[in-house]
Amino acid sequence: MTNETDSFVQEVDESLRQDRVLQFFRNNGIWIGGALLAIVLGVAAWQGWRWYSVSTAREHSDQYLAAQQMLTSGNLDGAKAEFERLRDEGPQHFRTMARLEHGAVLQAQGDLEAALAEFDAAAEAARDPVMRETAQLRAAYIAAETQDLAAMQTRLQPLIEGEGRISYLARELLAIEAWEGGNLDLARQTLESLALAFDAPEAVRQRAQIALAVVGPAPASSSTEGAAAPAPSEGETE
Repeated sequence: MTNETDSFVQEVDESLRQDRVLQFFRNNGIWIGGALLAIVLGVAAWQGWRWYSVSTAREHSDQYLAAQQMLTSGNLDGAKAEFERLRDEGPQHFRTMARLEHGAVLQAQGDLEAALAEFDAAAEAARDPVMRETAQLRAAYIAAETQDLAAMQTRLQPLIEGEGRISYLARELLAIEAWEGGNLDLARQTLESLALAFDAPEAVRQRAQIALAVVGPAPASSSTEGAAAPAPSEGETE
């Protein structure tokens, strides 16, 4: 009897639980259905956006590579037109890269003023630090032809204060500009720091050592303007 009673009680409990669940869904079914529908739509929207992003990125990647092939084959006008279009379309990363390449084409065609403006714009728009510093350095190489040493120091200082390969290239450019501008002390000091920077690229260190040999050491400062005249001996007369 005990087993039969326990079985009956379990059946009654199960029946009551089912009734409560059914009653809950009767009372709240519309809200539960709406929540499930929102979840399904949210997942579908996320999947759709992900597919669109991947598809768009792939499309712009193909177009970017096609423009680069034009540049490699010597079709500067075609590459220029494509990069000019791509700099205003698609994901931000590809727009910045296209702007950099557009500036490179302008530089190759001799339009240095437009190329400088394009590199400056690319540096302003870049979100990636390496891409931003690359644009700044390429702009500095062009500005070296037209700007004075003070302006170049202003351009290069943020790069010099950075880390990595670009900072050493910026120091090297500053040393060259200081040398050509007649500021041999600044050139020598910068070259010496590059020659002793063991974490700098080997090619940069070698060029710094060669340049130091040409610039030469700092001139030794004389302690006196000339030899002091000997004091007259006692009893010496005119």
